Amino acid sequence: MRSFRKAVHALALFVIASPVAAIAQQPPTPTDLIATLNTVCVAAGGDPARAAALATEAGYSPVPETMVPRLRNASERAGFMRSSATDITFVMTGRMTRRVGRDTVVMDFCGVSARPTDHRALDATLRRMMNFAPIRAAGLEAYAWLQTPEGRAPSRSLSDEQFVAMAATGQMRLVALDRSGPGSTLIYFRPRLD
Repeated sequence: MRSFRKAVHALALFVIASPVAAIAQQPPTPTDLIATLNTVCVAAGGDPARAAALATEAGYSPVPETMVPRLRNASERAGFMRSSATDITFVMTGRMTRRVGRDTVVMDFCGVSARPTDHRALDATLRRMMNFAPIRAAGLEAYAWLQTPEGRAPSRSLSDEQFVAMAATGQMRLVALDRSGPGSTLIYFRPRLD
């Protein structure tokens, strides 16, 4: 789960280091990270091309590969940015691999970072919307579940063995929220066995 934590931090650090655009006459409302995660990342269903199209539709512009954070064991990375008088937001997509015992877990991911954010309000809203408790994984809180026809089947813990068993179903989902300085990052993972 260290790669998971590094992905979240790299995305957050990128946004924190980026400048905020000049103030417009009518400042827009701050980016709704949960809504953006849902309309870009979750709606793409793990398809990077679809996530790119949805990010573009939402007003994000592609950034050069040199601006996309390098993540350990990550490939197919792409980044998209949008700035306003209120905040700067970054969307990143890619694929990570993680070796767990004899198994290789592939995690398609899509994350959204914004700076500045009200991290406490975001955390409280996410907890209320998920409607189940997060678990502690790789030093941060994450929501892990199986997406079944009946709805979400949440996980109460996440050992390596349980992570592999859940990933093997192809229905595992993870959402993590991280804070770094004045910014917040939400990242959505779809783990599966290779």
